[in-house]
Amino acid sequence: MKTTDFESRTTHSRDICVCNKILRTTKNQIMNTRVCIILLLLVISFSCNKTLPEKFLDGILEVPENRNDPNSRTLKLVYKVLKAKNPDSLKAPVVFLQGGPGGATLIMEKMWDNHPFRNDRDIVLMDQRGTGKSEANCINIGEALFAVMAKDYNIEEDFEATEILLAECKKTIQQKGVNLEGYNSRESASDFEDLRKALGYKKWNLYGASYGSRLGLTIMRDFPKSVRSAILLGVFPPESNIFGDRVRSIDKSLSMVFQKCEDNKDCNRRYPNLKERLREVLLKMQTEPLHFDYKGNPFVLNSHDAFLLLFVSLYDRHSIANTPFFIEALENGEPKPIIEFLKAFESFFSLINWPMNYSVDAYEELPFYDESDLDIAIEQSEFGFAFTFYKSAVKLLTDWHSYRATNIENQSVVSKIPTLMVSGGLDQVTPSSNATGALKYLTNGYEVIFPDESHHFLNPCLFKITEEFINDPFQKPEIDCSSETKPIEWNLSRIVQ
Repeated sequence: MKTTDFESRTTHSRDICVCNKILRTTKNQIMNTRVCIILLLLVISFSCNKTLPEKFLDGILEVPENRNDPNSRTLKLVYKVLKAKNPDSLKAPVVFLQGGPGGATLIMEKMWDNHPFRNDRDIVLMDQRGTGKSEANCINIGEALFAVMAKDYNIEEDFEATEILLAECKKTIQQKGVNLEGYNSRESASDFEDLRKALGYKKWNLYGASYGSRLGLTIMRDFPKSVRSAILLGVFPPESNIFGDRVRSIDKSLSMVFQKCEDNKDCNRRYPNLKERLREVLLKMQTEPLHFDYKGNPFVLNSHDAFLLLFVSLYDRHSIANTPFFIEALENGEPKPIIEFLKAFESFFSLINWPMNYSVDAYEELPFYDESDLDIAIEQSEFGFAFTFYKSAVKLLTDWHSYRATNIENQSVVSKIPTLMVSGGLDQVTPSSNATGALKYLTNGYEVIFPDESHHFLNPCLFKITEEFINDPFQKPEIDCSSETKPIEWNLSRIVQ
């Protein structure tokens, strides 16, 4: 392991008018639909705060691609340290662990520039191996996969087209000498431990979101003496089942969202019988897909792709507010709202590194895949017909590589490290039951549930709770503000022709 530091320099915040322009552009592009990437939401939330120049340190960490292979080639991982604004502070730093798997991290710098944690703690950012600037592979495959979505393919044809793209990608990276066995949470955890040592920190605090919580728990398991505390949002522990349980989580989230609309007088009047209407329109689209132009090219939206967009709409309360509007657009064949959802989905595809995503899931999930459990979950779902593409997803993972984890990657992490687990009550990706189950094995673990939030969220209460926790992690946090009701502000507008 080797590290090279670049020259320390100063960062300058952007002019406020430029920031406002960015916000306007982003709003027009995604129409409040923020997808699987907590990153974009967070960047926007903080990018316009003006600050005095602050120093940072960046560099390259050299690590083995596969620590089980003595002849392994070396990877160069790019990192950045945002130094604490209080230069005299001796408090343990915060290392941010990005989600995905496959999400880039360094693009989060603006979010962390003015985060309260940075007042007296260094913030450590590093693109995980195979992501962002850290030797990412097949960086344009997201665009190609999105292009497949635009075709009028049934599930079998969609699988075949995707399989071809992944095979071409795999051939390319194997010609470069890439060993896919090295792209997993265990190796990434060792990367961060090497970074901690290189930077000279005795201990640090983990802050992991979504898949980043899985990586955080892996670090807690493998390097417990290096961790002072952990804050994990949208918890995805090793023992989770991303196949059958994901079907159940989506069903539950949809039911809760529909119930919240029904309980709201205005929403129910504007969008009655949402569940039945969704089921009917998805069944209709199986034989009558929607045709429209997207960015000047023909686009065909079929039933399973529409359901995928619906899944994305459940990621945060702002996009949830547009979900009934989206269902109505599907019914009426009105492309404008659908196109806005597609723009957000396309952004998501371009920000995730799919070779890394597939490698982690193939290694850590497939060994513990229960086909019968997935079959039962699909059979019991009211939208079971829309989940059949999950079988193709399993086959794609199976064909990606043959490396499989041992049982330790399916076992709960047992730890005494103070851990704060935060969940959204509407989360369709990592339900609060994930955190509740994992907490049974964390002696000093605490749980916070925001009932009206989903997978992605930021609010003052979250900042308050996390800041108090990180300053005194052995003290049970005061979480009363998390239970305050915050109704969804439904989009009740009419489609303008």
